[in-house]
Amino acid sequence: MAKNEVIDNNEIKYCKKCGYELSSANKYKLCDNCRRERAAKIRNGALGVVGTLGSMALFVITKGKHGGSGNKA
Repeated sequence: MAKNEVIDNNEIKYCKKCGYELSSANKYKLCDNCRRERAAKIRNGALGVVGTLGSMALFVITKGKHGGSGNKA
């Protein structure tokens, strides 16, 4: 099912991830649903990285302005 079949000069394509039959005009190897899921994972991962870096930068900036030069007893 994962291989492409040729019937009457038309190539039948299947989604690389889930095996769903793709239309002959589809230029991607994944169906629309699998492409949408992949894009969501990439977007959520990027937001997590940006959020973490932003939090670290904010911590460094505020630590310097408020005199946090170490642990003083």
